[in-house]
Amino acid sequence: MKNARLLQWAGIYKETELYKAALRVYTKPVFQWRKALFSSTDGRNLYDFAERGLPRLDAMHRALQRECFEYRPAVALTYNFNGKHRTLYVPPWEERIVDLLLYRALNRRLHDWFSPNSYAYRDRRYSLDACQRRIASVLRTTGTPLYVVKRDIADYFVSVNHKLLLGQLASLVDPDDYLYRLLEQRVRFLYEEEGETRMAGVGIPFGASIACLFANIYLTGLDREIESATEIRYFRYSDDLLILSPSREAADRAAQQLGFHLLRLGLKTKASHRANLLLSEDPAAEGSYSVARGFRHWGLLLRIGGEVALSRDKLRKIQNLFRFAFRRNRRWRRERDARRRVQILVRLATEVIEKGVRNVAILDYYLKHVNDERQLRWLDRWLAEAVLSAAFGGHKKGHFRKVGFGELRAMGLPSLVHRRRMIHRGRIASPFFIWRRAKGAEGFRGMVAKLCRSAGSTAFPSFPEAAAGKRL
Repeated sequence: MKNARLLQWAGIYKETELYKAALRVYTKPVFQWRKALFSSTDGRNLYDFAERGLPRLDAMHRALQRECFEYRPAVALTYNFNGKHRTLYVPPWEERIVDLLLYRALNRRLHDWFSPNSYAYRDRRYSLDACQRRIASVLRTTGTPLYVVKRDIADYFVSVNHKLLLGQLASLVDPDDYLYRLLEQRVRFLYEEEGETRMAGVGIPFGASIACLFANIYLTGLDREIESATEIRYFRYSDDLLILSPSREAADRAAQQLGFHLLRLGLKTKASHRANLLLSEDPAAEGSYSVARGFRHWGLLLRIGGEVALSRDKLRKIQNLFRFAFRRNRRWRRERDARRRVQILVRLATEVIEKGVRNVAILDYYLKHVNDERQLRWLDRWLAEAVLSAAFGGHKKGHFRKVGFGELRAMGLPSLVHRRRMIHRGRIASPFFIWRRAKGAEGFRGMVAKLCRSAGSTAFPSFPEAAAGKRL
């Protein structure tokens, strides 16, 4: 007799969940159309699958209902992500839909089992934004000294031990049930590389949605062990681990437990990301703990008292967004009139903040959390000086006598201080909606139906919410 307390296929599978997952798989490439062209071992892209989409989904439903659906091999593709080489495993489209179905259904069922201190690959209440806010809150409410232990797991997804992961799954899912057999196929996944079909002996399929679920399951035991310690606050976002404690003894014990548990899981940490810090006004160090007034976490500089600023490299990254925009568009160089050059450069700066989809996501993530307005005011002044120095030549304070700060604002020069305040008041659209509008505009190029350009236009709006908004 099956154990009713363990998860079983009959308890999680519904035909509606299959169609919800299919809809998600269908709609995502609407905004990233190149993804729809990806094919796997069956040689079919999303358009080939969609040509007979309903019959294929019906066949998938019958196979899942009869518990005879089997995973086919994925294609292994190696990519270079900013110098980091990663292998992505791209399964056929049917397998992607089932992967997403399993990820969504099991994530809901295991929500209360997962640690409340794990923030990656969860619902909206658990996100990077929530993690950063709660860390800043701890810094605001906890006095000094405060001990900080930071660790980052090296090559996490490719290091997961299959035997240990399957043992963890067996404690959650009935090992005699079809659900377990499906999950086992995704742990010991098949892939094609260099013309050969192989079975993975270690690691989880990076790039597949089910891998995110496995990543959280594998580390939940570690989460429970560390968070049970006294006098510590623990945070984990995927493979980034952070421990905060007002007690050195508690921080040492938690760091030791962390090391032992990672060793049992067969995982290692990156030496370059390892840090033991003491947040204190007193410059005297304590053994292995280096004294600091703040620490870097996911691009933000978190300081004593809860002040949040941009880290040095991210500050430079934002400056480079504007520098590269000025370099790419050279039309302003051909203008003989200096004021005309200023106007063009101001427009380019505005486009960086309002129209560059990737730039908007980067900027708004930082602005949402940064509360050091002195740094943002400095960045605003730097941008004004960069515009004037490009227009008039050379970095000179006298340029402000030619075009004052107020005049630059009247031309439309953006202010990061102002944008931050607008974000906190809910007056700035989410980066997702800006990204969606941009991708929607790309998708409509060359089509008969055009995007709505003005309130009085009779053209179709780019998305249904636009039309609904006009009736409010």
